[in-house]
Amino acid sequence: MKKILFYLIASVVILNARVLFAELIDKVAIVVNDEIITDREIERQLAPVYEKYKMMYSGNQLIDKLEEARQNLAQQMIEDRLLYGEAKKQNVEVEERDIDAKVQDIVNNLGSRENLDQALIEQQLTLKDLKDRYRQQLMTRKLIDQKIGPGIMITPVEIDNYYNKNLTEFMQPERARLKNILISIRKFPDPQKALSLARDISKRLGEGCEFDGLAKMYSDGPGAAGGGDMGYVNKGDLLPEIEKVIFNLKPGETSGIIQTSLGYHIFKLEERQEPKTLPLSEVRRQVEMVVYKSKVDAKIKGWIEGLKKSAYIAFK
Repeated sequence: MKKILFYLIASVVILNARVLFAELIDKVAIVVNDEIITDREIERQLAPVYEKYKMMYSGNQLIDKLEEARQNLAQQMIEDRLLYGEAKKQNVEVEERDIDAKVQDIVNNLGSRENLDQALIEQQLTLKDLKDRYRQQLMTRKLIDQKIGPGIMITPVEIDNYYNKNLTEFMQPERARLKNILISIRKFPDPQKALSLARDISKRLGEGCEFDGLAKMYSDGPGAAGGGDMGYVNKGDLLPEIEKVIFNLKPGETSGIIQTSLGYHIFKLEERQEPKTLPLSEVRRQVEMVVYKSKVDAKIKGWIEGLKKSAYIAFK
């Protein structure tokens, strides 16, 4: 569910790709009973993944990763539609105020209602679209809570056993919390103009201008509306030409201009953490959720397989 929420509100540079997929705007991709999934929906929700993967992969590996992401998302959307359909059949209802609270959370995260409106415009969504998504998610979650949640029990022994058998899952690699300004070469017919802007931004940073403000004003990268905040990034997740720079910065320092196929990047290192194994006391809640989720997922998987058997699913 969290992934779907992120797809709905993320600021996306790759929305220029909507031109690339213009012919697919109204094409039905999948039919699930009386629900349809369009190519436009799939591409819209994949846009942030495309942007992230372009910073991690290239060539055939990038193509394979994007296709894998598309197939996985399509299957997830089918399952979401099946569960939503079941929620409607069982007359599951949610309060409008709960939906409004979700929208307000997004407004708070983005800083203002104007920023939300802009993000929706960029993703060719309306506020009604966003509310409909939240209504679907809340109804599905409520259905699962009603039908599956009460039957799930977790014991302390299960928590201890899972942690001890899966210590590598709780190995936190070296990671950095980053902010990013990206000047995309796609926006400039002359790449030199993009470089000139990046140099001007770098100069202004050196003169003491705030990174967040410049990111909001100029960046084409993910998280621009939030001052370029990328959160924590594990070592090995980014392109080598980026990592060799950022993991040699000190907290508070900004990089020089780094050129990639996307354009010109400037990073700020907020924090760097050394690799470590997190103790159970720090991750107990996480372990509980993993064990709980595994049990819920097993129940849901069986439930969905049963729904699929009696459902009409067609790929167009």
